[in-house]
Amino acid sequence: MAQRPPPDPAFDLRRIRKEQSKTPRARLRIVITSDPSRPIRTISLPASLPTVVLVVGGVLAVATVILACGSWKLSDTRYALERRVRAMVQAADSVALGSGGNDSDTSSADRRGPSGMGPTRAPAGPTGRFVVQASNNGEEMEVRFSLATGEMEADAYRKFRHLMRCLHTTAETPIDPRLIELLYRIAERTKQKIILVSGFRAPMYSRARLSYHTRGMAADIRIPGLTPLMARDLAESMGVPGLGYYPVSGFIHVDVREYRSRWIDYGQDRMDGEGAEHDQSHGEAAAQALVPEPGEGAPNAVTAQAAEASEPSL
Repeated sequence: MAQRPPPDPAFDLRRIRKEQSKTPRARLRIVITSDPSRPIRTISLPASLPTVVLVVGGVLAVATVILACGSWKLSDTRYALERRVRAMVQAADSVALGSGGNDSDTSSADRRGPSGMGPTRAPAGPTGRFVVQASNNGEEMEVRFSLATGEMEADAYRKFRHLMRCLHTTAETPIDPRLIELLYRIAERTKQKIILVSGFRAPMYSRARLSYHTRGMAADIRIPGLTPLMARDLAESMGVPGLGYYPVSGFIHVDVREYRSRWIDYGQDRMDGEGAEHDQSHGEAAAQALVPEPGEGAPNAVTAQAAEASEPSL
C-alpha cells in the first residue's frame, strides 16, 4: 500500500501568505446612534448588495423600455383604426349628402359644391330652428333645416354631426333626419334648448349589438326646466318610438326605431361623459314593446318583448 508523501511546509506557508495578502471586501454597515442612552446599533449589509441593486435596476429599465415601445405601437394601431373609422364615416356621409334627386330647373353642378360633397345652398321652404348644447363640453349651435324635406345646409350639417360625435373616439356618423325632426318637435313643445348628453357612439364602445346610438338614430337628452320624469311624460305624449327613462342619471333616451319600446334604468352615471355606457339591459321594462301596425316591417309583439327583455337595443 503506497504511503502518502509528507506535507510540504513551504507550500502551506506560501498558501497562507497568499490568503493574507488578499484585501478583504469591506461589508456595508449602517450605524444607528439616535439615542445616547442606548448602545450603538450596527446593521451589516452584504458586500454584493450594490451589484444586485444595479442588476435589478438595469432589468427594470429594460422592461420599462420594452413596455413603452409596446404601448407606442398599440397607440399607433388605435390611431390608425380611428382614422379608418373616420374615413368610412366620411365616405358614408358623402353618399348621404350627394344622394338628392335632380330638379328640372337645377343642374347637378348647381346642387353640388366644387368637391361634389352635397348642396351648397339653403334648402327651400319653411325652416325649423332649435338650439342644441352638448353637456360635456359646452358646444352649442342652432340647428336649421327644411321642414318640407328635412335637409340642412352642408356646413350646418357637418357642424351638427360633429356636435353629435362619439365622445370616446371623436368619430362621426350621418344623423337620421327623423331624429333631427324629433328633437325639433321637443324643442318646439318646450320652447327650450336641447341639452345633449350622448349622441353617436362608435360600435366598439357599444355593448348593444343593435344600438341605435351607433346608427345616428338616438340621443340622450335633458331639457332645461323639466325634471327627467316631466321630460319622459312629454316624450310619451308625443309618441316617441324608443324611450328610456334614467331618473338617477337625470336624462331620457329617445330614438326613432320602427316599433314602440319603453324601459327604466335606476343606475348611476349611465352617460358617456362620466365613463359608463348605459343600455337597455340595465333597466326594467316600463311597458310592452308594441308593433305600430301590421305590414310596417317591425317585429311582432312577442319578438319585441323578448328583444327588450334580453337584448340591449339602444
